[in-house]
Amino acid sequence: MDRKLSLTSILGNKLINLFSISLLFILMGCSTSKPYTLGPIKTFDPDTSRIPEPQENESFQYWDRIDNTIFHQISKPLDLNNTVRVTGRILGISTKKQADNINHLDEVPESSWYNYRHFYSPMLIEEIARGPNTVSPDTSGLWTIFSAKLEGANPGFFIEDVNGNRFLIKFDGTNYPELATSADVIGSKIFHAAGYNVPEATITYFHPEKVIIADGVMVEENGEKRPMTQQDYNKIIKNRTTGNKGNIRALASKFVDGTPVGQWEFKGTRKDDPNDRVAHEHRREIRGMRVISSWLNDTDRRDANTMAVYTDEGYIKHLVQDFGNTLGANGGGIHEPIYGQAYLIDPRFMALNAVSLGLYVNYWETIDAQNYIPHPSVGYFRSETLNPGNWVSVHPLPAYENMTLRDAFWGAKQVMSFSDKEIAAIVKTGKLTSPLAEEYLTKVLIERRDKIGKHWFSRINPIDKFRAAVKNDSLVLSFSDLGIDGKFFNATDTKYEYSVWIEDGKHLIDNQNVLDPEIKISLSDNYFREKSPIVIGYKVITRRAEESISEKATLVYVFLEKNGPRVVGIER
Repeated sequence: MDRKLSLTSILGNKLINLFSISLLFILMGCSTSKPYTLGPIKTFDPDTSRIPEPQENESFQYWDRIDNTIFHQISKPLDLNNTVRVTGRILGISTKKQADNINHLDEVPESSWYNYRHFYSPMLIEEIARGPNTVSPDTSGLWTIFSAKLEGANPGFFIEDVNGNRFLIKFDGTNYPELATSADVIGSKIFHAAGYNVPEATITYFHPEKVIIADGVMVEENGEKRPMTQQDYNKIIKNRTTGNKGNIRALASKFVDGTPVGQWEFKGTRKDDPNDRVAHEHRREIRGMRVISSWLNDTDRRDANTMAVYTDEGYIKHLVQDFGNTLGANGGGIHEPIYGQAYLIDPRFMALNAVSLGLYVNYWETIDAQNYIPHPSVGYFRSETLNPGNWVSVHPLPAYENMTLRDAFWGAKQVMSFSDKEIAAIVKTGKLTSPLAEEYLTKVLIERRDKIGKHWFSRINPIDKFRAAVKNDSLVLSFSDLGIDGKFFNATDTKYEYSVWIEDGKHLIDNQNVLDPEIKISLSDNYFREKSPIVIGYKVITRRAEESISEKATLVYVFLEKNGPRVVGIER
């Protein structure tokens, strides 16, 4: 009786597996878009065509906060497509809309927004530490101030050095020396290596007497404009962090090449840019940025901290800027415990507080940040409070809200591509004078990286970097298990269950297992002797002894073209 049940079970599983594979190909045949391509893989999005120079977008310092916190949230239930999808997710019959700008390998093509860097082509540690930087301000000669800002949380000025290079000069808060400037440099290096366009940023020390004010520089004070004076300059540099021989420490952010034309937004497209064809909330590199932001606690990421630049080549390039609110820094001060845990105006927790008549207390409200600041130059930056799946910026961002599991996996890949030594090298560029502060910051970044990797790699099959080759009359599909590479799972407790078929539904191999991330099939089969292109499908399920998650979360479909051979499609 047991033997009959066993045979029935095996037969049933084979029929179900055959049905699911056949259904997949039926759906592929009915769809206008197959999950693979026999043409070239799209690795570059041609959004760099020459366009007329646009006018600079008018921006307001606080409008994006108001818009995304209030008006965007009100508009969501009025959007029928969004409402239907949300209802479907609640019922478990649909998912979030996937990103619009991914290729058949489930990757982001390069574009005016994004470049393939460290994850795709590992950079030398020196390249990572250098980041986008090409030049630092020359401190041997005079600096000339040509513009300045007196008011606000962090006054500063713009200078031109003796070589004609122009920089924005910013300072640390007087109570937290080295904090904001180091955070800005470290954040820019990480975002650059992760593939984003960022301005050059470096720590500089200048002698206060080697700075002059150009004629005609105007400043605004109490709503009135007037000529800048020496007293204004002295006020800006008063009580700033100093180094050897009285030199003042500052962040120097080099002016970008091209003409700034305003900011870009985390939703919609730019109407005067014909190249801007994908709604920003549906771009994977912007959605997946949420995971990278969670690593750095980049809570002030918003429209106002971006830049669109009209390049000399005649297209708009999109930059991410202003990292002075990352790590433990919040401009001239420190991050508050709520940052990263909830929006500053968060209806979810406001409702809980209202229903409980104030008895419900959010745990971050009980934290005194000053008790968790081991070094003023590090500020409030911890690993134990990070919840990767629930991390949020200070204000809602449409692109971050739209992040799917596949987007998060993409972002986690970028984060996990940084080794311990590479993180340490990046932290060193922040030029913290305390070795203990540098060691602490490196440690927290490593711990937060690992929490992010383990969280997201446990929720999706983290096999990646697929490669196809022919070896000894066998077609070999090999891949990397990012979960094992990150040391979250044991190779000895992992196996890969796979089935192989061809496009007409013909089974070649069914429910086999391998222990190594490499699948071999013999090319002696008659199907592989055909001269015409043939697509081979792989269904790969990763099984781990220490976890029990759904098969859907451990499943990846991979498609190979025999002629080549090459990987022509991936579906997660």
